[in-house]
Amino acid sequence: MQAVGIQAIAVYLPDGVRTNAWWCEETPPAQDTEPSVITSKPSDSSRRRRLNLYDAAIERYLEDPFFGSVERRVVANNEGSVELGIEAARRVLDAAGVSPNEVDCLISVSMFPDRIGSGDAAYLAQSLGTGGGAFNVEATCGGSMSGLLTACAWVQAGLKERILVVTTSRLSRAIESDDVTLRLCGDASAAFLVGPVDSGFGLLGAESLHTGKTCGTWLLDAVEDISGVTFERQKIRLRVDPSISHVLRATAEEYLVQTTEGALAKAGLELKDIDFVVVNTPTAWHAEFSANVLGIEPDRIVDTFPQVANIGPALMPFNAYTAAAGGHIKPGDTVLLYGFGGQAEASAAIFRWSDVILAPSPKEASVINPTTRSEHL
Repeated sequence: MQAVGIQAIAVYLPDGVRTNAWWCEETPPAQDTEPSVITSKPSDSSRRRRLNLYDAAIERYLEDPFFGSVERRVVANNEGSVELGIEAARRVLDAAGVSPNEVDCLISVSMFPDRIGSGDAAYLAQSLGTGGGAFNVEATCGGSMSGLLTACAWVQAGLKERILVVTTSRLSRAIESDDVTLRLCGDASAAFLVGPVDSGFGLLGAESLHTGKTCGTWLLDAVEDISGVTFERQKIRLRVDPSISHVLRATAEEYLVQTTEGALAKAGLELKDIDFVVVNTPTAWHAEFSANVLGIEPDRIVDTFPQVANIGPALMPFNAYTAAAGGHIKPGDTVLLYGFGGQAEASAAIFRWSDVILAPSPKEASVINPTTRSEHL
C-alpha cells in the first residue's frame, strides 16, 4: 500500500496583533463574566476534593480576566477568508516547488467563509489555478484533521496524487467585541500538501469519534456585516450555549483518550513510542490538560496559545509547523496529531514524520491593536 503523509506545511498570520490592552483602552474587562469554555469556579467544598484533570489545569486561570490569553493575531486590512487562505496556499506551493497545476485536488476548511451557505474551495482553486477538483470540509475546529485524513485516504487509494489542504480561521469577524469569548480567539491560515512519502513514513493509524455529546452548544446566526467584506454584507455570528462549559469538562478527556488509544492500536504502537504530540490548544490550559491525560512530559507537547490564542481549524497545522520549525519534530519521529471539533468529530492520527518541507516563518505583526472597541462595535 502506498505510504502517504504531509509533504509540506505553511502558515500565515495577518498583520494585526491584538493585545489585552485592546479591551482596556475604553472599558476595563469585566471581572464577573466568563467565556463559555470556562467551567464554574469550584466551591470551597469541591476544592477539598480531588480535582479532575480538567479542573486542575484550569484552576490557576480562573482569576485572570483574560483566562491566560496574551496575544492574538487579527486581520487589520479587511482580509477575508479567501485572501487568508491564498496567502498560506501560495507559501506552501512555493516552498515545495510545486506549481498549482500539479495539485489535483483542493480541500478547504474555513471557519468561517466569506459567504453564508458556500465554502471557499472553488474560490481558492480558481484564484490559485489548481487542477482537479475542490471541495469543502466542515468539522468546526477539527476540520484540519478531517481534511488531512480525507486527503490521505484519497491518495492512498490511488484516486489523487497530490492534495492541497487550506484551512482558515477568521474568528475575529464571527464573535462580537463585547462577547468575552473573543479574548480567546484570533485569525490565521495554514496550508499543507498531502501526497506519497517514502515507505515506512507517513500515516500509520487513525481513529475518529463523533462529538455528538456537544451538539447544541455552538450556535450560529446570520447577521449584517458592517465591514462590507462578506458577500451581500452577511456574516456568521458564533455564540455558545451556557451548557458548553459542563459538556467540555465532561467529555474532553474521553475524546482524547479514546481516539488516541484507537489510533495507537491501528498503528501497532504504544504511547511510549510517540516522540512528540500535537493537540489543538484553544485555551491556555489545553496543552497541560492533554499532557496530564496522556501521562507525558510537558516538553513533548506543543502550546502556541500565548502567541495566537484559539485559531480554530488552523490550530493543528499551525502547531505542527511550530513544533517542526523549533526542532521538536524531526524526520523519523513518531508523532501523534489530535484535533477536536465540537458538533463534528474528534480525530487522532499517528504519523512517522518524513522530511516535511517548511515554508518560511510568518512575518511579525506590523499593527498593534488595529481598531478600538467602539470602531469594532
